[in-house]
Amino acid sequence: MKMSNMLRVSFLVITLTSLGMLSGCAHYEVNTGRGNVPGYYIRSEMQEADRAVEAARQAGKDKVCPDEFKAAEATKNSAFDVFRACHTEEGVALAKQATAKTNALCPSQAVKEEPVPVIQAPATPAPSDNLMITPNTIIKGETASLLWSSRNATNCDIQPGIGAVRPQGSLTITPSVDAAYTLICSGDGGTAKSTANISVNASVNAPAPIQPKAQAKLCSPTELDIKFDTNKADIKPRYHDELKKLADFLKEFPDAKGVIEGHTDNAGLKEMNMKLSQRRADSVRNYLVKHFGIAPERLGAKGFGPTKPIADNKTSAGKQKNRRIEANFTCGGK
Repeated sequence: MKMSNMLRVSFLVITLTSLGMLSGCAHYEVNTGRGNVPGYYIRSEMQEADRAVEAARQAGKDKVCPDEFKAAEATKNSAFDVFRACHTEEGVALAKQATAKTNALCPSQAVKEEPVPVIQAPATPAPSDNLMITPNTIIKGETASLLWSSRNATNCDIQPGIGAVRPQGSLTITPSVDAAYTLICSGDGGTAKSTANISVNASVNAPAPIQPKAQAKLCSPTELDIKFDTNKADIKPRYHDELKKLADFLKEFPDAKGVIEGHTDNAGLKEMNMKLSQRRADSVRNYLVKHFGIAPERLGAKGFGPTKPIADNKTSAGKQKNRRIEANFTCGGK
């Protein structure tokens, strides 16, 4: 019974002593053993220095500033040496110095702030314009064309006497005397100016010399420059000038009479080609009568299909030559 009480008292004393030691040693922590210091507890300052050095090593500061790193590490090692020699406070003081040196290693360089580039708004393009007169020399009473264009402009004006106009356009003018026209166009980027001159000559009253009558070139079989789409007989607008030449000839030679002939190559059925060539010949004849007032009795129309080739139908070039319209006229008095 006495032994049991003695054990309880001893345990209580040890417990109270341990609690007293821990409560009076707030700066202690569990020893990791890295500094070869014996005992279960060690002053926290010692291991803080050790952790600071290792963190600096992991951050690569031993490479960035090796001399300063070695000095901090040496101070940490000295702190542990002094602490192991039971000079606790001296070792703690050295450990604090090591932590301070380590934390001050390789100070970050202040980043130089680059000036923010100022983005300039694109400059508003300046307007440009152009004015021309065609022809720039006329006989009094004749007309000319005034043509103009501009870029980057919103308002345009032509003087004298015309006023506001669109940025692009044309106009017929009939000046009675020499004149100078000015085009002024404006926009957000400024103003542009162009000028153009025209000369006006006095009218010529002298009669034009009588030219000898040209030989009637169409008073013999002549191929006309007229082509048709496949299986079509419609006359395209681009061939109207060719028909006007024929009409002018017929007006110059009022006694001329003849036949408009249609011809094809040998592709396809002959009967179909005969009808197609007749339709094309009729189309040319009717156009001359309707648009130029040629008397119908002066004109005939005949489709010959593939019966009168002028080239070999075995080649593409030959077939193209055979697909033709001819004017075959006789001129009175020849």
